[in-house]
Amino acid sequence: MAVKKKEVLDEFSSFVPWVESLKQSAEDVWRKPIAEDKWSLREILTHIMHWDKNSLEVMVPRMDEGAVLFFVDIEEHNREAEVLAQSYDGLETLIDDLVETRKKLLELLEERYEDDLKLTIDNEEYTYKRFVDIFIHHDAHHKQQVEAFLKQEKCV
Repeated sequence: MAVKKKEVLDEFSSFVPWVESLKQSAEDVWRKPIAEDKWSLREILTHIMHWDKNSLEVMVPRMDEGAVLFFVDIEEHNREAEVLAQSYDGLETLIDDLVETRKKLLELLEERYEDDLKLTIDNEEYTYKRFVDIFIHHDAHHKQQVEAFLKQEKCV
């Protein structure tokens, strides 16, 4: 495995232990919006999982040299995640599903990732690294929101 690939996938997988740690700290507040007019932790985690599922089922399987792909409609995809979030009655179940989805995605990325592969997504040139980096930054954004919320709620 190339160093670049290993570094990228290691960073992407670092989300798993962090999200698992939420089982202990967030049970009492996981349905509460993190701020006015914002999602709850339940919706944020479902949102992340829904994007992972899209990557797992739609994007990564089609990421071949020269492929031309398009991301789904972001607003519609996020609305779907909001609806899906309502089906979760327990934080632990949601986290387990998110972790399972992320691990499956990581396995697929491990199999398919090529450092030099180039493809097009939404009319822009991409590599596997650029694709995964988007979601690493996405994770970091939501992780920061959640940690600030849990600190405010005195859960950490």
